Amino acid sequence: MFLSGCAPEAGHTPQERVDPPPVKICIATAGDFLMHAPLVTTSWDPRAGKYDFKDILKECGPYLSGPDFTLANLETRLAGPARGYSGYPLFNTPAELAENMKEMGIDLVATANNHSLDMGREGVVATLDNLDRAGLHHVGTHRDARERDRPAVFDIKGIKVGFINYTDHTNGIPVPPGADYLVNLINLDLICAEIGRLKAEGCDFIIAYMHFGTEYSRQPDGFQRTLSRQLFEAGADVVLGSHSHVVQPLEWQRVVRDGKEKQVLAAYSLGNFISNQHWRYSDCGIILNLEVVKKAGESTRLEGVSYIPVWMHKYKREGKTKYRVLPVQKAIRDYESKSDPLLTESDYRLLKQAWDDTTSLIGPDFSPG
Repeated sequence: MFLSGCAPEAGHTPQERVDPPPVKICIATAGDFLMHAPLVTTSWDPRAGKYDFKDILKECGPYLSGPDFTLANLETRLAGPARGYSGYPLFNTPAELAENMKEMGIDLVATANNHSLDMGREGVVATLDNLDRAGLHHVGTHRDARERDRPAVFDIKGIKVGFINYTDHTNGIPVPPGADYLVNLINLDLICAEIGRLKAEGCDFIIAYMHFGTEYSRQPDGFQRTLSRQLFEAGADVVLGSHSHVVQPLEWQRVVRDGKEKQVLAAYSLGNFISNQHWRYSDCGIILNLEVVKKAGESTRLEGVSYIPVWMHKYKREGKTKYRVLPVQKAIRDYESKSDPLLTESDYRLLKQAWDDTTSLIGPDFSPG
């Protein structure tokens, strides 16, 4: 005798288990928003009575908003007008920048870098307040210890991605006594503990954005290589780098986790996204696209990597110096088709130089977009 519901009906066989289809997401990562004073000055809109950075960003807007999630390094503070707006060496940028970054498709900003304390403790707090008002998530600096200990985890189409952000130093500006929660300073024990918290939150994939390296060096130094390897062994799947202000190589590595070999990625420096550094190698950067896949019964993995070289265009309009970040390959085509009247022959040569410099450094293992 069978109890109702415990046996299949006549003519029917038990249904085979069907695994859900794989989930695939694209995470875009941009380099340094290094907001020098001329970039701020030229972004003032007297008619609106406010700053507007959209003209600088809009050519790259589709590449920032198209992916499922986008992050960038915010290498300035948004401390408000009372402190005075300034560039190097102590950065303070209008809060409209955060609004425009959000409008262009950026979701998360890394805020731990060597300029984190440029405007002091109050500058850290005001920056985070302004990011919150703009709807931008942030990682790396904190208003209090409880905020520091809250894992930065985002569910992106069913894949739980965790982010961490640390800096090697703060340009000699000391962290106020008793306020070590303000800025994440690189400390392997602290980083490993945070990675452990992300694992406890059930993260499928972990991205570490480290502000480290030697400025203007096109190759990673020993510290970058050693720390990246330690982070992979601790559980990071991707290490991103900022601070060098030039692009450095991408490098596949392999680690063994749970008895299985896994492929991980070191992107030692994404270069400048925005800056007023108009010299070779520092006038360009990359938007790095990470294709992450989650399949039932398997560990989430990095399946594909591509990048988009970008270049900072400085030009004149109505007698005023202006700036815009251009996707290099598109800009080259636009010049050749005469569809962008703002580009000169000199710009064209610099665009081709930036393309050659970037693609030859990164090499054939990764495809430029």
